[in-house]
Amino acid sequence: MNTYPGRELMQHPDLLIDLSDVGPLVSKQRLHEMETAYLRTMERNYQEWMTKTLETEKTDWINGVEMESTDQYYHTSAPMIIYQMIDQNLQVTNTTHSDLTFNALILSIQQMTKYGHIYRTAVIEYKERHFRDRSQAPFFTQHIITIVNNCQQMIEIAQQLKQLYWPKSKTQHYEEFEKLVKTYQTLRDETGLVLLEEAFLDLEGHFNELFTAKWTTSSVSVDTICVTLEDYFQDYNHLRTANFEYVIGEAQKMVAKRYIKAMLSKRLNKNRAECEVLAKKIAKEAKQIKVFFEKVAPNVAKSDSPIDVISNLAGLLNCDAEMLVLDLHSVLSSYPSITEDHLVRLFYLRNDFKSSELKEKVQDALLSRKSTISHDKQDAIFKEIVFSDKLW
Repeated sequence: MNTYPGRELMQHPDLLIDLSDVGPLVSKQRLHEMETAYLRTMERNYQEWMTKTLETEKTDWINGVEMESTDQYYHTSAPMIIYQMIDQNLQVTNTTHSDLTFNALILSIQQMTKYGHIYRTAVIEYKERHFRDRSQAPFFTQHIITIVNNCQQMIEIAQQLKQLYWPKSKTQHYEEFEKLVKTYQTLRDETGLVLLEEAFLDLEGHFNELFTAKWTTSSVSVDTICVTLEDYFQDYNHLRTANFEYVIGEAQKMVAKRYIKAMLSKRLNKNRAECEVLAKKIAKEAKQIKVFFEKVAPNVAKSDSPIDVISNLAGLLNCDAEMLVLDLHSVLSSYPSITEDHLVRLFYLRNDFKSSELKEKVQDALLSRKSTISHDKQDAIFKEIVFSDKLW
């Protein structure tokens, strides 16, 4: 179409042809029909190939095929093959005109998004199958790590295609690109949490032992939690750096949440002197956990660590009755999302406070605090700690 009116054919100087007399090689209507048919064929090709690609990956998951990678980071060839397929199509359309290339780009982006949705469905099925019987899916952790890395790679591919083919003057259909990135970002986040779901299943019993009589005289629970996570984190080294830091950050948040929830679960009731001992034990374990995460991922653990919440709550167990209101104000200013239920549950550990007096002081402190909204990672912990049973 571009060659016909050019110097190689109709405008060759030896021909002396006036193109206005000849007209276009193909009418606009016919050209539109041809382009529409071309894009439909491209769409069918994408769908067929992506379906086959996913079936191949699912077969590897089910058969427990061990990952083989010369790289430190696990991945499959699927994202790169998708990129090559799309890039080849866009190179072809680039030889025609920019509008067709843009339409082909939007179509490619939409198909990548659809692939993300069916990929997610397959991942959920794989996860559910595994957790029904964890002996039936060998190398589950390896494959989940691979999926997380593949999602990150798909985001990078989308950004690369945008840089290469998206016209700077075009603003329409930009939501398609944003939808694509969000699809794979969400899937990466969800699949990263699947890794932790598996790890925390193995730790369930040890978290349940926290703040029991057995826990008061032993460090086994927290020691085992750290050792078990370290073992899992060795596998997580095959995650790409951004994915590793995301998963470790979520793991740190989950440990803090589980520890705090155990602290607030009414498992112990001690006098003031015993609570001083408990507070020291809690602070020691919080430091142990924090040091562990700092060793594993220094960039993650030192930034607004939710583990610090554990130590700060432990400090309340040591407070004098006369200083309770002041200490409550300090905690409330640091953690706007902490509730009356959280605070009353914390002081359940101390039997030297009358419940009616304690509740009154907590309610007074809550009423007098300033209304603030926090997006702090530490404060967010309390939004996720909810109890179904009531203390009163």
